[in-house]
Amino acid sequence: MKSDAAEVHIRRMSVADVSRVFMIAWSRKHATHWPREAYLAALKPDATPQRIALVAEDPADGRGPLLLDWKAPNYEEPEKSPPSDGKAESGRVVGFLIASVLAPQSELESIAVSAAEQRRGVGRRLFLAMAEALRAAGVNEVFLEVRASNQRAFDFYRSLGWNETGRRPRYYADPEEDAVLMSLKLE
Repeated sequence: MKSDAAEVHIRRMSVADVSRVFMIAWSRKHATHWPREAYLAALKPDATPQRIALVAEDPADGRGPLLLDWKAPNYEEPEKSPPSDGKAESGRVVGFLIASVLAPQSELESIAVSAAEQRRGVGRRLFLAMAEALRAAGVNEVFLEVRASNQRAFDFYRSLGWNETGRRPRYYADPEEDAVLMSLKLE
């Protein structure tokens, strides 16, 4: 049984979360499919650009394995994530978000929620936590790109106040399609 999105805990991503984040990304057809090393690089505090990397953690532990509709390369899901920062986590990562920060602007680089947790408000909770962190970092405008065919994501962003600002023809490959450019002013 799915828990309520209000029970989902949003926290900073740790190295211990990368395997699960990698798997969630590769399980979602429209998500950005970075190599594992890119997720690790996003966690480096001295990286340029700096990034805000967040995860949504469901307090209910012991769920079944992540169901795939997309094959992740060289992945084996661990039984339990190792502790991060000396503390054991209380649940299971069900979504994540990564944004680059070049104040006063930012780019939402990746956001994904596992298939089993879709349409519960997890993505919205991740977004609201990101907006708060970006404001604290002096960001007043956020940008993103989304596949033109990803109507569900497009509708999600519009519901959060994002506006279409342009298109990049044939930006995506496999299949080839336009990227819709969107922006959001943070107040």
